[in-house]
Amino acid sequence: METAPAPTDRIPARHADGRRKAAILMLALGEEAAARICAELDDRDITNLAIGFADLGRLDAKEVEQLIEEFATHVSLSLAA
Repeated sequence: METAPAPTDRIPARHADGRRKAAILMLALGEEAAARICAELDDRDITNLAIGFADLGRLDAKEVEQLIEEFATHVSLSLAA
């Protein structure tokens, strides 16, 4: 008997990557800032973020650094537009 795929197995890679990025950024922001952001999220976003946290595993400092740089660049470009 074939089992149904886990919910994360059906998620396109870009969504899983987005969840991972969001979880890493929340960790990097710290508890106070993350709590303020979470207060603005709806249930679906909180669920997606929780899945991102659950799937994180071990983090590489270089990955975190690159993600923060990517985020800062994106914010800068958004503000300049």
